[in-house]
Amino acid sequence: MNYSYLMKYISYHLHTFVQRYAADFNHIESFCGRLQFQDRFAPEELMSLFISLQDISFEYPTLLSFGGEFLYAFVPGPEYHFIIGPVRFLEAVYLRCQAEIPTVDEMWIQTVPACSFKKLAADVLLMFNMCREKTLDENDLLTANCIRQETDARLKAHFSELIFENQENGRKHNPYDQEFRECASIEQGDLEQLEAAIKEDFLGEYGTLAKNPVRNTKNLGIVVVTLASRAAIRGGLPYEIAYSLSDSTIQKLEECSDIPTLFHIFRSVEFQYAQMVRDLNEQKSGRDEKDRNPHINRCKDYIFSHLHDKIYVQDIADELKLNANYLSELFHQCEKISLTDFIRREKMNLVKNLLIYSRYSCSEIANYLGFSSQSHMGKQFKECVGMTPNQYRRVYGVREFDI
Repeated sequence: MNYSYLMKYISYHLHTFVQRYAADFNHIESFCGRLQFQDRFAPEELMSLFISLQDISFEYPTLLSFGGEFLYAFVPGPEYHFIIGPVRFLEAVYLRCQAEIPTVDEMWIQTVPACSFKKLAADVLLMFNMCREKTLDENDLLTANCIRQETDARLKAHFSELIFENQENGRKHNPYDQEFRECASIEQGDLEQLEAAIKEDFLGEYGTLAKNPVRNTKNLGIVVVTLASRAAIRGGLPYEIAYSLSDSTIQKLEECSDIPTLFHIFRSVEFQYAQMVRDLNEQKSGRDEKDRNPHINRCKDYIFSHLHDKIYVQDIADELKLNANYLSELFHQCEKISLTDFIRREKMNLVKNLLIYSRYSCSEIANYLGFSSQSHMGKQFKECVGMTPNQYRRVYGVREFDI
């Protein structure tokens, strides 16, 4: 294996030192692409620090933090050992292996490259797995280095305490069959049944998802929206649309601090999902089973994922590995609408949403959605909707955007 190339690759990727040691821990070589960057430790000193650790293992990499300011990664191998670092994390990450921070110049710490945990993990695992038959993944690295040993015990203890308290106080959760009916209503696009399921009376209560009442309601909303999005996907809603609505709603939940408004947000989204599924079911009504084709769903997924781009039938056909003419004919047979008209209809639906709910100008919307010009979008919009984009915004646009 070309170890020198691997060292250079990781060094340039993380902008830091990579050290190589023999199996007996003697230093062989160092590499850092940053000529002016100096390490705080000599290579031999670094290895001594790792060897002295009680938690060091040769079955997985070890991450060693110095006061949470910077860290190094020890990557063991059957033939050679490596140390990567120093680096700093962009986010707060707990590491089990800690060392006292030496006397260092604050200016030096600022020169230490910063990266995400995932970026460092990717390079550490690349180096480790290239030298081993057994493959580790990021979860293995997390478990070995970032999870407190008492975490699992504390989780089990807290669960036991909660069960005991609920039994002592006669507290019960709402029945699962009510939740099932709620999700089934969304999956079937049945708005009436959804309303009835939400209004059901029961002796149980919602679970406590946080001690703070506002945080508890936000967490409840996240659970409800997540379940609703999955139910809508099972009902046929394209996953890109379902996930995007979920992301948008959860962001609005995080921004809100009023409990009644929080309930309104996630309950209204449940009905929005159910309505979307109902609309899909109405579009599909009257079709024979033989008219449905798996290529159509993949085609729609591509369209919904690329609504911000210029969409060409040939590009979709290439993605699906089909002939463009065959795909167009197949789509028309199954959907009773031409593929180009379907693309235009979905683009116009997105234009309407942006005109109603966003502050983007018409020219910005045209640019974002891949139209050749604002006038081109305006012409298509008027053909589909019967009014210009500006007229539509004046009639339907939301004036207030903040919750």
